[in-house]
Amino acid sequence: MSHTIPLPPPAPAPPAPTRREWLWLALAVGLALVLRLQVWHWREFYPLGGDEQEYFAQALTLLRERRYTELQFMRPPLYGVFLASVIYLFDSLVQQLRLVQASISALTVIPIWLLTRRLVPYYQPSPAPLARSAAPTIAALLTALNYTLAMRATELLTETLFLFLLSIVLWLLVGAARTHWVAAGGAGVVLALLCLTRSVGLVLLPLGGLWLLAAGLPLLRASLQARAGRGVVQALLPAVLFGVATLAVLAPWTVRNYLHYGGLILIDTTGAENLWLDNDPQGREVVKQQLYALGADRRLRQQLGSQNGITAIREHPAWFWAKVQREALLVFALEYTDDMRERQAIWVPPAEVWVRLLLGDALWLGLLLGGLAALFAPHPWARPRPPDPRWLLGLWVGYIVLTTLVFHVELRYRLPLLPVLTAYTALLLARIVQPRYRSAVAVGLVLIVLLLHRPYPLLAWQLGRKHAHLAQAHAALATDPARAYTAATAARRADPDSALARVAQAQAQLALGDLAQAESYLIEARTRLPAHPYAHLLLGDLWRARADADAEVAIRTAFSYEIAALQDLQAWLWERTISPPPAALDVGSGQDLGFVRGFHPAEADTQPPSRWTRGAAQVRLSGPDSPPPEPRCLAL
Repeated sequence: MSHTIPLPPPAPAPPAPTRREWLWLALAVGLALVLRLQVWHWREFYPLGGDEQEYFAQALTLLRERRYTELQFMRPPLYGVFLASVIYLFDSLVQQLRLVQASISALTVIPIWLLTRRLVPYYQPSPAPLARSAAPTIAALLTALNYTLAMRATELLTETLFLFLLSIVLWLLVGAARTHWVAAGGAGVVLALLCLTRSVGLVLLPLGGLWLLAAGLPLLRASLQARAGRGVVQALLPAVLFGVATLAVLAPWTVRNYLHYGGLILIDTTGAENLWLDNDPQGREVVKQQLYALGADRRLRQQLGSQNGITAIREHPAWFWAKVQREALLVFALEYTDDMRERQAIWVPPAEVWVRLLLGDALWLGLLLGGLAALFAPHPWARPRPPDPRWLLGLWVGYIVLTTLVFHVELRYRLPLLPVLTAYTALLLARIVQPRYRSAVAVGLVLIVLLLHRPYPLLAWQLGRKHAHLAQAHAALATDPARAYTAATAARRADPDSALARVAQAQAQLALGDLAQAESYLIEARTRLPAHPYAHLLLGDLWRARADADAEVAIRTAFSYEIAALQDLQAWLWERTISPPPAALDVGSGQDLGFVRGFHPAEADTQPPSRWTRGAAQVRLSGPDSPPPEPRCLAL
């Protein structure tokens, strides 16, 4: 006997993409690749960090010795295997590995576009075609133009691969809520790979299972009332397949850990060890040494990490609460503004500065405000339908924020928020989700309060004024040094701690012929920011121009800062030197800076010291002996 099971209408599936939508997606992926290639070029000479070196060495060991080695802190295995695979296929050149990751980062546009398309019908059952296609396109463009994603792709760390897999998991889970068991099983497999990349994704196993059970609840109730066993199976099958697929892929690694370490380690020990590292008032370095003393006994390290971390929180609640408050402010920090302000000695190309501020910090603020406003805005349902995806995605956002507070905030730990924030910001901009006025104002006020832990508006005004005055000083230097000095002084008033303003004052005084005053400003600049090369190079040039025989060692030391930045400092000093060019020049001697450009740094180990050219190089020499000497340029 057949039973007709009355069901509430599910959220409709999105229609097939139109040709225009496919074209917009292709454009977004191309745009993403262009930005990532540009950032890849900017960061070509950046060295590998500590964690990057560990992953790189792990991958090389896996290829050369056919054995898997744990890192100092046990981490999931997939990224090391991924890196080894890329090295096997392409080469071990770091820049080529970064290029592969840049490609994966560009492809992340696609699953975020698909996720947003899945979300549209939940919030507007029959949207206009323009609105239906606008939200996914906006999400794709926001992802493509995200500098943070482009920059992280140049790091040999898990984040790029993790975000790609995370976006796929969220897309499949939202789609599987319409009782698509194939999508549920696929989501389970990809979730397992996600967890084997970073174990923070493991929380999606219970969250995803509950989400799929809630989505099948109307069918389950109706089937039980009608006593239709097939309907019960159909309602439960997605959640069951999701869990089974995830555990089936994770099981071999868990079994390996049990056999190798003699105890249960589901994926890794990072969470347990960090619980102790980040919550013991003794400090991370002290706890690190205690963990290292345990050697390779990962089971014991996991056990002690959990126990000691919980004990530290219980015994020092005031310290823990103060730490949580500090970490909460860092969640909302402007990453690149803070970095460039705190590390002023690091030279960044002017174009990258603007990209960092606009497509990094400004875009992050927009995603944070728009995403949270849309994610937590009340939504009146016109009729019963499957559970709101915000229950799944909102809990994921909350979990990521909570774990960063309990452990510690590194700004890359905010990246798992981006797929959700990007999708909901796109829905908001397409006016599919329209948060009520009060909720939007409340979210905005909360964010403003959280951002006031640093005076970002005041900093922006201060730095804007300073750099405007510095631009005026640079423009006037050749024609009106007195005006250039006035502008540089105004820049110093705008930012009294600025080393660049002092350098600009010194350059104006050099143009006016007051070498003593210029030297004073340069020494001040060097004292304010010892690692910045400009003051060192100009001081070396000034001492050389005075032909002070006792300053030879000081000149060499000053010119050694040629390699202190990624900027082409040979070209920089070539345009600013005040020293008269010599009739003959010992290239690579340590006193040739200002008279050469287009060379690699000097090779001090060779005898005599020398430089290799970069392909085309120039040397500036004096002309014939008849006064006055005329500078000549020799092209090599």
